[in-house]
Amino acid sequence: MRTSIRVLVVSALLTFASAQAAESPAIHPAIQAAVDSQDRLPKDRARDVNRHYAEILEFFGVRPGMTIIELFGAGGTTAEVLARAVGAEGKVYMQNPQFFYERFGTQAVDERLANNRLPNVVRLDKPLNDMGLAPHSLDGAVAFMVLHDFFWLSQDVPGVLADVYKALKPGGWFGVVDHSAPAGSGARDALDRDKGTHRVDEAYVKKLFAEAGFVLEASNDALRNPADDRSKPFYDESFRGKSTDRFVLRFRKKAE
Repeated sequence: MRTSIRVLVVSALLTFASAQAAESPAIHPAIQAAVDSQDRLPKDRARDVNRHYAEILEFFGVRPGMTIIELFGAGGTTAEVLARAVGAEGKVYMQNPQFFYERFGTQAVDERLANNRLPNVVRLDKPLNDMGLAPHSLDGAVAFMVLHDFFWLSQDVPGVLADVYKALKPGGWFGVVDHSAPAGSGARDALDRDKGTHRVDEAYVKKLFAEAGFVLEASNDALRNPADDRSKPFYDESFRGKSTDRFVLRFRKKAE
C-alpha cells in the first residue's frame, strides 16, 4: 500500500514538473549568454533581479543577427544586453534625446561605448520625432520602462509610433515594458515630467499602438506586482528593493 502511494506521489510530482517546464519558455542560448556575461557592469547585473531580462527578451523574440532600436536608451543598460544577444552580425541603435545628456551628462554613455566595447551599438542622439530611420530597416524596437516619458518628450507620440512602424520590416516587432497607471487614466500620469508619477495606462498604450497599425500579439505577466496601488512614481522610497506593477506587451507590424 505504501509503495503504491509513493509511486502515485512521485508520478504526480513528475507530471507537475513537466507541466511547469512546458509553461516556461526555453531561453535562447544567445540571450542567456548575454545576460550572464561577466563583461557586463556589476551595477547593471544588480538590476537583473527586477528586470527579468532573459525572459523578457525571449518574449520579445530577440535573436542573433537582428537590427533593433532601443528608444530612449538612457545610460545603455538594456541596450548592452540587446547588443550582446544579437551578436556581431546584429546591430542595436541606442537612441537618446538631447534632454538626457543635458540632465545627466554624457559620461555614462561615453564609458559604456568607450574603446569599441560594444562595436555593434550605434549611438543615435536624435529627437523621438526626427530619428531618421530608413524604411524597413529594423527587425525590432524596444521601449523598456520609458514609453511614459514619450508624452513629455514629444508633442506627437502617435507620430513617433508611426515612424517606428515604417522603419520596421514587415512582421517586425515592438516590445514595451512600462509602469502601470490606474485603469482609465490614459497618459495623465505621464504628461508632467516633474509632478507626474511616470506611469501610463496599459489600455491607452494598446489603443495608441493599434491606431499606428500595430497588432497586439501577446502580453507577459513576469513583472506584475499586484501589491502596487499604482499611485506612486517608480522611484518612490516604498519601492526600494521592490518593483512597480509593470505591463509587458509585444506588438507586431503586419506582414505585407
